[in-house]
Amino acid sequence: MNVNSELNQIIERFEQFDLEEKEYIVNIFSKELQEAKRDRLYLRYMESKANRDRGNIKTGDVQDLRADLEFGGI
Repeated sequence: MNVNSELNQIIERFEQFDLEEKEYIVNIFSKELQEAKRDRLYLRYMESKANRDRGNIKTGDVQDLRADLEFGGI
């Protein structure tokens, strides 16, 4: 079964619930989505922290950035 048909089945089933059940389901999905975003943000934080610890970042101002972009220093 492909993803589109599975999603269509979920939507069709969702339409059969009454309003309170739909609100409850949406609340659960919303919390799951927030948690997934929080997890992704944490992974990005850990990756950037690891890059900093390995010395894989550069600091400077806009002029330094322009110079790096113009001369391939990045």
